[in-house]
Amino acid sequence: MVKIQKLPSGQLVVTIPKLIAEYEELEKGMELDFKKHKKGFLLKFKKK
Repeated sequence: MVKIQKLPSGQLVVTIPKLIAEYEELEKGMELDFKKHKKGFLLKFKKK
């Protein structure tokens, strides 16, 4: 389950399951691009 949390500063943070992050080799602090889709949105990983 993906979760959206609000920090005390008002910033929103998207949390994804650890298993998905490990499978996709995502790391803390990594940047993602959001792209609008007709049924929601897509995430695109930025290459280093």
